[in-house]
Amino acid sequence: MRGLLMIVAATAALAIGAPDQAMPARYLSGGVPDVPVQATGAGQVFIELAVSDAGAVVGVKPLRSTPPFTEAVAAAVQGWRFIPARDTDDPKKPLEAVASTVLVAAVFRPPTLLNGPVAGDPPKEVGAASPATPFPGSVVVPAFPPKALASGLVMVEVDVDPSGAVTDARVLVSASGLDDAALDAARKWTFRPARLHGRAASAEAYLIFAFRQPVT
Repeated sequence: MRGLLMIVAATAALAIGAPDQAMPARYLSGGVPDVPVQATGAGQVFIELAVSDAGAVVGVKPLRSTPPFTEAVAAAVQGWRFIPARDTDDPKKPLEAVASTVLVAAVFRPPTLLNGPVAGDPPKEVGAASPATPFPGSVVVPAFPPKALASGLVMVEVDVDPSGAVTDARVLVSASGLDDAALDAARKWTFRPARLHGRAASAEAYLIFAFRQPVT
């Protein structure tokens, strides 16, 4: 009897947890925007990518925009490739490649040592994210590391759990002397979590931190 109860309980757990078995799309390749050294202001650009079941970007939807940074980010991410997401509507069937959405959030620091008010246009909300896309709630902008010698760009892949917290962060595109500052900031971001099958789900997001050497 006890063995039968254990089998029933295990089967129920698998059924309840089936939506969490979905695998989000993962970055495979693609370029990043140039660091706009001539711009004087700061900027935030959030973009939702539509990714096909073959891993190609088939749509670029700005969610938060700051001129002139938005155009540079949108142009760069159009050529990205992904390991496609995997999911199933039937827990009895194996996961299969599916279309999905991916968040790319770029933060362009002003050319100053510390964060603070700067010249330029403020970010504007220009679109709404789909429920399946995590959306930043708390954005942490890194300070320029005092020992860094030049401008640079760091791209970080973050794991976002169903509560919206970042549980892990990895550098995908590195810049000398800037990686640690980018990772420290990325780990402090929070998100409105993605939702799949009517419930909060884990997701990946891609954070781009552009550091510009302070003007002294």
